[in-house]
Amino acid sequence: MKLPFVNPLVQHIPAAHREPMGRMDIMKFCSTFRVLALGMAAFAGLHASEASAQQKNCIDVLAGNKQFSRFVNGIVHTHLSNQMRNANEITIFAPTNDAVGHINQVLLDRLFPMEEGNSRQADPVLAPAAVGAHIVQGKHSREQLRHGANFTTVSGTPLSVQATGDTLRVQGAGGTEARVTQADIQCSNGVIHAIDAPLLR
Repeated sequence: MKLPFVNPLVQHIPAAHREPMGRMDIMKFCSTFRVLALGMAAFAGLHASEASAQQKNCIDVLAGNKQFSRFVNGIVHTHLSNQMRNANEITIFAPTNDAVGHINQVLLDRLFPMEEGNSRQADPVLAPAAVGAHIVQGKHSREQLRHGANFTTVSGTPLSVQATGDTLRVQGAGGTEARVTQADIQCSNGVIHAIDAPLLR
């Protein structure tokens, strides 16, 4: 069924007082409609962009940040990316590339191999355990952590957080320690805190 066209600018005027739309009226209406349409499109695009950023899961957020590329490579090479992408409410204490760089080179290649130019493969046992030692269940913000917290990581190792002034310090298995250098990196299924040392024994 084809609906009759009614100029929305005059649709509330009684029919007896309406005048036929002339060529100039139609051109003005089309111009107005075009401006409104462009404005709505821009508005929709802005909110779509914001929504897209908020909907990125933790793996995609990490992958989009170059300072975590070695840690991400470890996740990818251990085939944990899908599990972490589908996980709900997790907190990741992610070591930066500078932090990972302090690991012995041989061990580094086994835990967090480079994406390219590296013949070594991630160790099928050690690498998943190393990645998991940086992840705990639940979404824990800086504000919550500054009161102190104790966790068991997804690898089954202990992890604790203590605040010293404005600094959050993280202690992993075997007494390994790190400092949170950037907190509350948001993602759709949790939160990420950057740390300056890997939590490895």
